[in-house]
Amino acid sequence: MPAAPPSAAAPRRDSPRTPAEPYAFTRSEFLAGTGRAWGGTTLIIIVVWAVLTGGFSLTVGSVMILLASLPAVAIGSPGAYGIGRLLRRSPRVRVHLVVFAAYGAAIGALTTALVVPAFRRGSAVLEVSPVFFLVNVPLSAVGVAGAWLVTMRRARRVDVGGLDAGTEKPDADARFEDELDERYRVIDPRQRPRG
Repeated sequence: MPAAPPSAAAPRRDSPRTPAEPYAFTRSEFLAGTGRAWGGTTLIIIVVWAVLTGGFSLTVGSVMILLASLPAVAIGSPGAYGIGRLLRRSPRVRVHLVVFAAYGAAIGALTTALVVPAFRRGSAVLEVSPVFFLVNVPLSAVGVAGAWLVTMRRARRVDVGGLDAGTEKPDADARFEDELDERYRVIDPRQRPRG
């Protein structure tokens, strides 16, 4: 999955991305990525567990997963920030995806090992069913890597002017309608015609 080279388009003035650091990021981009990783991964895990249990534990399971996701995001965010800073010079998207997927899997495994026993009234980590790991670990990997990819693509589109949060895109229909209004507006006889 090749990405457009960072120098293909002139980046916006306030963009942290340069040819030397093609995947640098701002604090707000990092926070948006963290939110996407948390929300996306949590939602994926809730949906998959609902399907696996036939919807049986949708309400209780959702609450448990949401509670378990809070320590995961608290534990995982600092490491994700560090990884992002270390990889900001690497131009290969695949490297970022593999590293963030591995990191997401590690956080998923750690969270599952620590939180599931707490919900099961203090049973040992070794007694946690392998099914929890088989579901949570790969979904965490996909969620974290997917959040990085979405955040990176969005930042790149903002850089080239495709997504400008502060400005509206010109509306071709509105411009055409304004031209028609100007061309066919009724002129008051007392008003001088425009020329």
